[in-house]
Amino acid sequence: MLGRRRARSFLGRRPLLALAVAVGFIGCGGGEGGQGTGGTGGDQTTGTGGIGTGGETGTGGIVSTGGSGPATGGQSGAGGRTTSGTGGTTGAAGTIGGGAGGSGGASSGGRGGAGTGGLTGTGGTGGTSGANGATGKGGIGGSAAGSGGAGGRGGAVGSGGVSGGGTSGAAGSSGGEYMPCPTTAGTACAILPLGDSITEGWLPTGGVGGYRVELFSKAVLAGKNITFVGSQTSSNAPDTVENQTFPKKHEGHDGYTIDTGGGNNGISGSITDQAMSNYHPNIVLLMIGTNDVNGNIDVANAPTRLGNLIDEITTDSPTALVVVASIIPINGTNNKNAMTYDAAIPGLVSTRAAAGKHVIFVDNYAAFIKDANYTTTEMSNYLHPNTAGYAVLGDSFYGAISAHLP
Repeated sequence: MLGRRRARSFLGRRPLLALAVAVGFIGCGGGEGGQGTGGTGGDQTTGTGGIGTGGETGTGGIVSTGGSGPATGGQSGAGGRTTSGTGGTTGAAGTIGGGAGGSGGASSGGRGGAGTGGLTGTGGTGGTSGANGATGKGGIGGSAAGSGGAGGRGGAVGSGGVSGGGTSGAAGSSGGEYMPCPTTAGTACAILPLGDSITEGWLPTGGVGGYRVELFSKAVLAGKNITFVGSQTSSNAPDTVENQTFPKKHEGHDGYTIDTGGGNNGISGSITDQAMSNYHPNIVLLMIGTNDVNGNIDVANAPTRLGNLIDEITTDSPTALVVVASIIPINGTNNKNAMTYDAAIPGLVSTRAAAGKHVIFVDNYAAFIKDANYTTTEMSNYLHPNTAGYAVLGDSFYGAISAHLP
């Protein structure tokens, strides 16, 4: 045993262009113009006036511009009495919703009557789009935050009618979101730090709160209300952090392994069961295995023992969020075994998450080695972090749980 040097692990016709125009025939007499019959409007989105038949001939009348037709056009106006005048020009095409009036016919006499527009096409009714499906429930596991479930499939959008726009579909409702912490104002989220001497916050000068100091600081600055629970107290931890009383409790045990046996004390069994029963944590931060690996204690089966411990926690408290961390590097030849042990943890977590357990993985090993000089900048000895190293772990744990804090 290493005493205080033990540590913890951590989703067919063509559409009509109803051109409403009355056209007069050219004549030589001064006769009275006949009535032109209005053409029938087209059935398209943009209806155009029908073509009116010309009045009796005269000696060119003066063109009168057709009036704007209503939504359903009338017949073209009657031709005017002939006098001398210039021939009328053709009327403009009908607009959407109502055709423009046809102009007077070209005649050799008389004023052309003001023709009304032909019937325009009736505006179509817009199709109604289907409602979007409900958003899938957020999944848990395999990453710092559970991946979101697949969103519901959107309904088919209604095709726009002629001249009318379809209405947009209603937004789908979101699925229920898992929240391990209480949402009642003023009630802190209870966090159980569970592991070995690294969870305790061991330093050569004594425990000073370990990674919990940085974690608490980030939570306070973000306006989150958290507290730490457990049977152990770090007497040398600070009294306040960010002007808030610092909770000194934890469940970190110096020199402990995963299981008890072979002369080793483990955190599985009574320690874990009592902590879950006595403190009812909302979140468990589990980092254990450093002493198993460093002590060469059946290292090949260490992941299996860790998996059993995870099952113990989720059975004791099925609604708690269990954050399982990889262990940090070990300076020396045992680091290869530490890497092998860590490589098995994501699979342990994802299997249980797929079974509906509230378990996520946080890679503290990767966080630690971001600094290529970690052995001198983040380690106090070959097993334990220094103050800067504990801050790295606190930041890593906060990143894993921040989205779950109210």
